[in-house]
Amino acid sequence: MLKRILKMVLAQGAGVAVILITQILLPPVFLHAYGVSSYGEWLVLSATISYVATLNFGITTYASNELTILHQRGDSLQYRRLQASTLALVLVLIGIGIALTAGVSLLPLNTLLHLRTINRAEAGLTALFLGLQMVAQILGGYYNNLFMVVQEMHRGTMWWNLRRLSATLVAAALALFHFSFAANAFGQFAAVLLVALASIVDLRRRMKGLPMGIRGADWATVKATLKPSGMFGMIFTQNFLLFQVPVILLQRLLGPDVVVVFTLSRTVFGTARQLLSVVTTAIAPEITFSFGSGDMKKLIEIFHYSERVVFSLIPVANLGAYLFSPLLLSIWLHRPGLFDQDTYILMALVSAVMSVREHKAYFQYSTNTHHRFAHIVFWGSLIMIAVSVPMTVRFGLLGFMYTWLASENVQMTLLYRENRKLFADDPSITIAPVLKLAAFTAASLAPCMLLLDYARSHSLLVIAALATCGTALLLTASWFVFGLGAVQNKIFSRVSGP
Repeated sequence: MLKRILKMVLAQGAGVAVILITQILLPPVFLHAYGVSSYGEWLVLSATISYVATLNFGITTYASNELTILHQRGDSLQYRRLQASTLALVLVLIGIGIALTAGVSLLPLNTLLHLRTINRAEAGLTALFLGLQMVAQILGGYYNNLFMVVQEMHRGTMWWNLRRLSATLVAAALALFHFSFAANAFGQFAAVLLVALASIVDLRRRMKGLPMGIRGADWATVKATLKPSGMFGMIFTQNFLLFQVPVILLQRLLGPDVVVVFTLSRTVFGTARQLLSVVTTAIAPEITFSFGSGDMKKLIEIFHYSERVVFSLIPVANLGAYLFSPLLLSIWLHRPGLFDQDTYILMALVSAVMSVREHKAYFQYSTNTHHRFAHIVFWGSLIMIAVSVPMTVRFGLLGFMYTWLASENVQMTLLYRENRKLFADDPSITIAPVLKLAAFTAASLAPCMLLLDYARSHSLLVIAALATCGTALLLTASWFVFGLGAVQNKIFSRVSGP
């Protein structure tokens, strides 16, 4: 188990590196090539068409989890039936996605989205190729997740990393040469499709005769798949509500300049959160393996040790990112004026709560016990969007941020209850670690704000030095507060043991 986890940590670490390359490289390149307003409108177009990714309908995640469990239990007949049926369903949804993308590309997007620097034809072609890229991602994602069946999920993750990296490098290169948005979107689509096809060829060599096609599909299995997959569909639609709809909303209510400030702040803290996700994503296959074999003792052990690690890193990653934000904007984009203290401190808090929620969520959807979880995050995000409209009109960007923070806290609390149900109300699963994290973050918040307030009136070198010291202090305090010594001893005992 430890060897598989370490491989996943390395693969996820590579994934974080790819995301860092994407998030560090693309904004300055696009800002330099197209300007602030045009870049804001690219973000809006990307957000508008990204709904196509939700057409996955959760089938990819449900199928990989369930197929892994069936393979673990030796049920080859049901395995073949489910794999063929889920693939057939994915192919139908891909066809629907292509049709929807084509339909959206024919709409007057420049008028509907209040685009000022992109004409109707270019907006339509850009949306078309961005949508086709999402479709290619669905196909690649389905097959990449099947690597988990043969306990090589790290390999599937590396193919995902390569798809994203290829799209990033193509996008940056075309932007540097001032290609149109439409040409840029086509280049990304072509890169993603080629890598997805290569990953399927690699998977076929690794599956050791396990079926990968649609032979054996039947309507009864498709219907039985729709409900649990639909729950995952709600979860992934929640991502669209949470990450793309706000961009469209802010564009219409506050304009592209605010979209850029919001998106960049979210990028900074999203990168910090990706560092945390290395731990949680690395253990996700082990959660599925332990649940599939009925080893609840091991599952509880994974829960507690991963919680200690993730909770200890949450304040370090998010408050550390807050401390470094002015320096990042100055060096990365040469635009220190894009830093807004209120927005960034609220984004740090939102990101911290999201990190807790995401850790707890992995135990639900890695075990396919996600029915109530799907309703919590979907309806919670939908209500948040509805409430945020008047709040944004009345209080601007901060009104949206406070609404988002409140929503994340409610969802996280409800997910804690779902974790307890998963573990049959085991007495060791308590809210105490969450309360400890909240108290630690609250106690650290004011000193971090004061430290950054002082640092910003000095040179970039001073900001860097003080931010480094502040982050180091947070890490040292977290080590003792969350008891990371016990995790260290556990790892050393496993490595040195027989």
